[in-house]
Amino acid sequence: MKVKSILVFGAKDHIGSAVARYVYKHAPGVRLKVATHSSENLPQLKAMFPHAEPVVADFFDLNSLIAALDGIEGVFQISPDFFNEDNLVQNLAQACRQTGSVKHIIRILGTPPGADFSMIPEVLKIYRYGPAMQHLVAKENYQRAGLPVTFINVAGYYMDDFTRMFIQPIINDRAIRIAFDRTLAWIDPTDVAHVAAELLLKEPNGYFGKLIDVTGQDLCKLSEAAQLFTEVLGVEIRYDGDETRFFNAIQPVFSEKWGADTPEYFMNYFKWEMQHDHLFELTPHVKNILGRNPKAFNSWIHEHRDYFLPPIKVLPAA
Repeated sequence: MKVKSILVFGAKDHIGSAVARYVYKHAPGVRLKVATHSSENLPQLKAMFPHAEPVVADFFDLNSLIAALDGIEGVFQISPDFFNEDNLVQNLAQACRQTGSVKHIIRILGTPPGADFSMIPEVLKIYRYGPAMQHLVAKENYQRAGLPVTFINVAGYYMDDFTRMFIQPIINDRAIRIAFDRTLAWIDPTDVAHVAAELLLKEPNGYFGKLIDVTGQDLCKLSEAAQLFTEVLGVEIRYDGDETRFFNAIQPVFSEKWGADTPEYFMNYFKWEMQHDHLFELTPHVKNILGRNPKAFNSWIHEHRDYFLPPIKVLPAA
């Protein structure tokens, strides 16, 4: 069963945009819609994907979902952090039933492999849509709704967290400043996107309807990641796991983005994650699905070295 049309949610962002580019490159004959929650983003999507049809699809606006899914057989869906997964899946399921064309949905999850509700402490459960609970809630809702979904669980951390959330201490202090030195699997987000697109386009036997834990080829502690940065960049990048300094660093950013109580939530989450870091292990799914090895962490650092070591600006002669 190959789909003839695909709708990509989150097409403006780093995973969704890579899915859309892969679909067009490898299957230009597939009808492609790229979705945004706001009409203000339509011109940007049109510029990014001139070959695709940009549409507004708001998970909290059923009519917009129905219109976006009209004639669509394949769907890529990813949610931002702290998103209401109950309403999302309820509306998506209703829209799928009303349009009647959707054959396959790829949903991205992000939780330690094998984690379930029984493992989540009460201090985290009170945040139903926080990272510890959000993806478990989404998975349960999708399955209860009977939707034709394959789950891709990012069973680790994205490498580009270091060019997004954790870059400033590397640039300013030559330090990876993240509390709780836990063992994590690392993956290039582009590999995740390509796996998702490939499953939508070709649907390899044995994957449809399953949960797939995807990782890169590197499993290491944060302190070991600092050593890897040091080796690749040629300058010492130390690991700083001081909890107070880390909390002070994330407090203004996380508070502004998600609310004043979220920095403390994330400290509890990272601590819980460290207690369960034995769950993280490498998997072969990227190679099995794409026919190539996932990107290695050292190769990713080398490709992005200018983020961490900005070129020296030479002032013009007086």
